[in-house]
Formats: sequence, C-alpha cells, structure tokens
Amino acid sequence: MITNSTLIRNLRKSLSLNRKQELILVGTLLGDGSLLPNSWGKNYRLSLRHGMSQKEYLFWKYNIFKNWTLSPPKYDVNTNSWGFRTISHSVFTDFAHQFYRNKKKKLPDKIEQYLKEPLVIAIWWMDDGNIRKDKGIVYGGMLNTQSFTVKENLRLKYSLEKIYGIKVLIIKDHGKQRLYISGKNDIRKFLSKIKPYCLKIFDYKFP
Repeated sequence: MITNSTLIRNLRKSLSLNRKQELILVGTLLGDGSLLPNSWGKNYRLSLRHGMSQKEYLFWKYNIFKNWTLSPPKYDVNTNSWGFRTISHSVFTDFAHQFYRNKKKKLPDKIEQYLKEPLVIAIWWMDDGNIRKDKGIVYGGMLNTQSFTVKENLRLKYSLEKIYGIKVLIIKDHGKQRLYISGKNDIRKFLSKIKPYCLKIFDYKFP
C-alpha cells in the first residue's frame, strides 16, 4: 500500500533545486519569502504569500516551485492574499541555516556572489523595491532592508555599488535602515539590468 507519507518521501528523494529555482529562492529570501520549520523542526519549507494585487506574481512563483509542492496556492479571506508552501526538505534547511540566526533573517556568507545575478535582484526588487518619483520625474529607488542590521545594510550597500557602479545610501526608517539608490541616472542604470526579468504587473516600479 502506497501512503501519502511514502509519496512525500519518494518526492523528497527525487528533488533538487535547479539554478533558476536557487536564484529565485535567494531573491525572495532577501524580500518577502520565508523558510519555516516543519512540525518536527528537522527540515524547513518555503512559504510564500502575496496580496490580491500580486496574485499573478504569486502564481508565477508557484509555477517555478510547483514540483516542490503538493497542492496549488490557496486564498486567505482574512488577509485577502494568496499563498503556498513547499514540502520540507534538507535543501531548504541548508538555506535556512544561511539566511536565519535565532529565527531572524541574516545575510548569507556568499551573498555577494548572488547579488551579481540580475534574476536575484529582479525578484528582490519585485518583492521589496519601490521607485521614488514625483510628477513623472524619477529621483531614485528604495529597497526595504529593514529586517537586516546596520552592518548587513552596509555590506549590501558596498556590494551593490561595486557590482553595478551606482551610488547607494543608507537612510533611517522608524529606527531601522533601508537602502536608497540615489539619482535618476543611477536608478535607471540599476533597473535596466533587471527589467527583462520582471513581470509586466510591476511596470509601476520602473521609470
């Protein structure tokens, strides 16, 4: 007799992240994504949720990780949002060890390697980026990095400046910090690298 637990065990054995899944995972962990432990605390699963206005984006992510899931996204009437989660797996546990310390997000040791990948930045921008403009004039762009420490924000700042040749400031936000890409030329230069990877529904986040 084949049980559900047997199916899950067999599925776990057959799975490994491809490069695209790995980069999207890193991008969303910099942004809105979470890795949560299973009931036994042994392994972790990816959990993603977006509001109704980003339903298309959530389903796009679901299709990327569909082979890691057992059911399609579900709607939560209380939060007016859509979400899904993967099965728990040692691969996600490895990333949890890289991205979390004492249940709080942190930067992994090799984050600079990932920041060189436009797909990682594109996911991060779609999750947590916002353009700053007034009356059609672009002034810069924000990346919401409030979950990271001052030291980690400095690391992100210097890495992005070095990799993309742009000026990045750290600004205060209710006692936390976030990154600000300063100037219309630098934000356009930065966004030109990632625009091909972003969904059309996020055109409002571009000049």
